[in-house]
Amino acid sequence: MKATKHACPGKLVFVIALLSITTSCSPYKRDQQIKADLVLKAKDDASFAGVQFTVYNRNVTLWGVCPTEKSRMMVKQKLSTIHVIKKIDDKMMLGPVELNANYVLKQALDSVLAEYPRATGKIDTSGIVLNGTVKQQYLAKLLKSVSRIKPEAVIINRLAVTM
Repeated sequence: MKATKHACPGKLVFVIALLSITTSCSPYKRDQQIKADLVLKAKDDASFAGVQFTVYNRNVTLWGVCPTEKSRMMVKQKLSTIHVIKKIDDKMMLGPVELNANYVLKQALDSVLAEYPRATGKIDTSGIVLNGTVKQQYLAKLLKSVSRIKPEAVIINRLAVTM
C-alpha cells in the first residue's frame, strides 16, 4: 500500500499554534482584557457614569446607578458585544447620577483599574475609595497609580490582597 501525502500539515501547525496561544492566556489575563474593554466602552458612554464593574472568571458584575431604564439597557447592550463574557450579574439600580468634576476623576480611576479586574474604586468627598481584590505583586503599582489621580486621599476599604 502506498503512503499518501496530506495536504494540510501547515493547517495543523496553525491550529496547534492558535490553540496554544488561546490556552496560554491565563484566566486573570483574560479578565484583565475584558475589564480593559469595559473601561473603553464606559469612557464613550455617559450611561456608565454611576456604574461600577468587576470581572472574575469571565463573569461581569455590575452595580451602581443608572439614571433611566434606557441607560441601564444601553450598558447591558454594550457588554453583550464582548463575546467572551460568560455571564452578566446586573445589580444596577435606577436613580439620579450627577455628572460633576468627579466624573473626569472617575474615568481616570477606571483607566487605572482596567488592569485590576476584581478591583473597583469610587470617588467621594473624602477621596478615592478602593474595594475588591488585587494580586499582591500588583498592589504597590496600583496604589502609586491611584495616588496620582488624587494624591491627597486614597482610602483602602475592603481591598483583599491575594497571591
